[in-house]
Amino acid sequence: MIRPALRPALLSLSVVLAGLLPASVAGQTILNTERFQLADVDEGLHVSATLTGNGQRGNSRVMTLGTSGIAGVLTGSHWTRVIFGARYISTREQAILDNRFVQLRYSYILAPELRTFHFVQAQRNETLRLRSRYLVGSGVQYALVQSEHTTFSLGTGLMGEWENLSADAVDPGTDPQSTALRVANVAVLSRDLPSGARILNILYVQPDATAPSDVRVLNDLGLILPVSDRFRVTLSGEWRRDSRPPAALRKDDLTFNVGIGIEVR
Repeated sequence: MIRPALRPALLSLSVVLAGLLPASVAGQTILNTERFQLADVDEGLHVSATLTGNGQRGNSRVMTLGTSGIAGVLTGSHWTRVIFGARYISTREQAILDNRFVQLRYSYILAPELRTFHFVQAQRNETLRLRSRYLVGSGVQYALVQSEHTTFSLGTGLMGEWENLSADAVDPGTDPQSTALRVANVAVLSRDLPSGARILNILYVQPDATAPSDVRVLNDLGLILPVSDRFRVTLSGEWRRDSRPPAALRKDDLTFNVGIGIEVR
């Protein structure tokens, strides 16, 4: 058994109750795939899916529905999984299928605390004016701390990035297509409290290997509060920064969420 992914046959239903800052002001497009890979995985198949939704009616009408999840198989030292997601946004003016992504990820487990990671990813995000984003990367992740109540791991690698933005997202005369070789750094800290709650922090730092001042950062800090064996409440804050965002977007994005989770095993 390893401890970086989801339990087998786990279905999670999460309803977002509160959020600050709409997606249209987000600064960049980095995806937090580590959040799908944090619980125990036994030999064989494991599956998890999440549904999210929120709405507003009155001065404005907005409805957002989303789904994301992971499906994978662990066989000996080989761990293969597919991570996916999409979001549907409906307003008075339009309805779009937004923030679609899929990542195929493979790890070879060298030791209980050490594994490689290799991935290919495709993404599209209408609100971020992102027509397409493709990634190919490899690296290694090592658990520095693996105790009964605390885990802390660091990972690093390289990834190729190919982005194609909408023409209205860049300054006139600027090519909407770009390529980059980025350093993919990640740090994951999990701490179980005596009350049964869990504190979780996931940090990504992705500088351009050829231009280090071009860097993308994501930090996700959360508190998971168990209500019963099947119910939990999650409080989280997510900060994103892109040092060189498209002209139509801001550098920083801060989002707070409260969620209710239901586990069916």
